[in-house]
Amino acid sequence: MNLNQMADQSFKVPKSILRYFRRELYKSISFVMVAFVGLFAFFDLIGEVDRLSQPGTNWFYYVVAITLGLPARVYEIAPIAALIGSIYALVQLAASSELTAMRAAGMSTTMMLKLIIRIASGVVLLTVLFGEGVAPAAERAAVPMRAKALGFEVDRDFRSGYWLRDTYQSPETGTRVRFVNFGGFDRDGDLKQVEYYEMDAENRVRQWVRAGSASYNNDTRDWTLSDVRVQNYFDAPVSNERAAKAGLTIQASPVRTLDTLQWKSNLAPELLTGLFVRPDRMSAWQLYNYSRFLKSNQQATDNIDLAFAKKVMYPFAILIMMMISLPFAYLHFRSGGVSVKVFVGIMIGVGFHLINNLFSHLSMVASLPPFLSASMPTVIGFVLGMGSLWWVSQPAPWRLVERLFNKRPIGASTR
Repeated sequence: MNLNQMADQSFKVPKSILRYFRRELYKSISFVMVAFVGLFAFFDLIGEVDRLSQPGTNWFYYVVAITLGLPARVYEIAPIAALIGSIYALVQLAASSELTAMRAAGMSTTMMLKLIIRIASGVVLLTVLFGEGVAPAAERAAVPMRAKALGFEVDRDFRSGYWLRDTYQSPETGTRVRFVNFGGFDRDGDLKQVEYYEMDAENRVRQWVRAGSASYNNDTRDWTLSDVRVQNYFDAPVSNERAAKAGLTIQASPVRTLDTLQWKSNLAPELLTGLFVRPDRMSAWQLYNYSRFLKSNQQATDNIDLAFAKKVMYPFAILIMMMISLPFAYLHFRSGGVSVKVFVGIMIGVGFHLINNLFSHLSMVASLPPFLSASMPTVIGFVLGMGSLWWVSQPAPWRLVERLFNKRPIGASTR
């Protein structure tokens, strides 16, 4: 039995120490989070100064849009804020000799690491709540506000509106492919200016439908079209001689006008969010459903799958960042210790962000599996963090560096 195992058996972390550590770390992380979120909000504000100075724009709506985008910023900055805040709190505890007293009382490095993991679980839980609940809803509400502020239509990417492909299985007609066009949708999720063309398995047009609006029923999971015009196409000898000579075999029915029409479709309001919100601002559940929808319509899902994998691995990144902060509490400098360690922590956070972006681009270029690209930065951080923690926990870590580089043999005379 080694000394660490004996210390773990003889010393148990009191709840008062756990609460004290949790309070100090949460306070530092919150301070860093507020500072970074405010800084990025200021950058977002000045980034559109030129456009907001033009006629037809509105500063009020843009400030509201930036405010609604703050939850997404909290989610994005969480790993860096957790790292810098944890480093600052632990360095302050080490500077006041509180960590030294706890280690002298029997708290081993393993127990300290377990303590950090328990505290980090609260940060991870809060970040997941922001990323999966608050941020997606706020980001969707921010889209029309940002559009009103800049003076353009939020519900149009093209002059013809938005286009989607929808594959639907019907017991009567079999597999049908619809090319759906709509002008936009309101806050309630109702579509406006809906039009679609329905094709059969041989890519022949079978139905054309145009409606003024469409509302979704969550109970029946279908759409109710209003102010509808319908025209069907069927196989029949055409009456027009020129068309018959050209080989046309599809006859069109007269256009019918209906007040309402039930429309069975795989489209749902939450799937349409992907047209207006960036994938990294969507929740994991929305990304999963959106990816399934695109795959069912034989469309590319590389960026959606990568965003989903990053969403799954993001909580682990926060945990690893807080674990990396622990080695800084074991390092001692004669002067400028806090500022140097915080600066190193900022550089580590920036490096993690750059590596994360690097593997994201490699995933798209080299066709790497999404979860491999999303997990590599976290794995690299874990290996470096655990290696650093082992190194600083040695009795004389700097002498290990001297031995590694053969600067001066151990025990040699200094004369």
